Amino acid sequence: MHTSHITRISTGVKGLDELIEGGLIPGRVYLITGPPGSGKTTLAFHFLLEGARHGEKGLYVSLIQKPEDVVKDIAKYDPSIFAYIKTWKIILYDLGPVLWRETEKVPTWSSVLFRIKELSETEKIDRLVIDPVTAIEFSVSNPARKKAELARFIRAIEDLGITAYLIGEMTDMDRYTEEHYLTSGVIMMHYFMHKNRMIRAIQILKMRGTKHDMDMKKVIFSDNGIIVFNKSPFEEEV
Repeated sequence: MHTSHITRISTGVKGLDELIEGGLIPGRVYLITGPPGSGKTTLAFHFLLEGARHGEKGLYVSLIQKPEDVVKDIAKYDPSIFAYIKTWKIILYDLGPVLWRETEKVPTWSSVLFRIKELSETEKIDRLVIDPVTAIEFSVSNPARKKAELARFIRAIEDLGITAYLIGEMTDMDRYTEEHYLTSGVIMMHYFMHKNRMIRAIQILKMRGTKHDMDMKKVIFSDNGIIVFNKSPFEEEV
């Protein structure tokens, strides 16, 4: 099938859909990666809000930050998020207390993924975000086992027809994890200093079934959130 004939769903980010042939292929799992503070969670909430606006149900699974604090930050870009949460169009699921409590045995990678799958299936979720999936890596000592369990989880989510973002912290840009290989797409967020100014950029490293280039593209954070431009972030402003 020609890629232009595949049904697409919007990322909710202005300018991003145009870089990936009109949007994401639904029912697939994507990795959003990059260093801390690069905009990964904001990108993910654009995705959830876009679904909510079209009657889809979203699930945000937080493994570190309190989801209420994250929502307050996102509301600066789009206050409608409070209404979607109130009407259960976007569900907040805080797994942090379960993951980090010291009084009980640390849950395994597979048990955390099972909880997420179970809730996604029960609530008939359309769009899922796990933030950050790398928070539960410590519970797996065997890389081969982690790969197998993650592969089963991704297959289960895709079998449910859910489109998902796995958010991963990446401080070593030369280190690739199982998520990079098992997911259908990898979007990397960047920021760095260039000629005494801060540069923000986005890069489509991988997107199965989609024509795209791998060049960095300019990103700005506006009053309405992230905007992507189909041009190099190194181009000087006129």
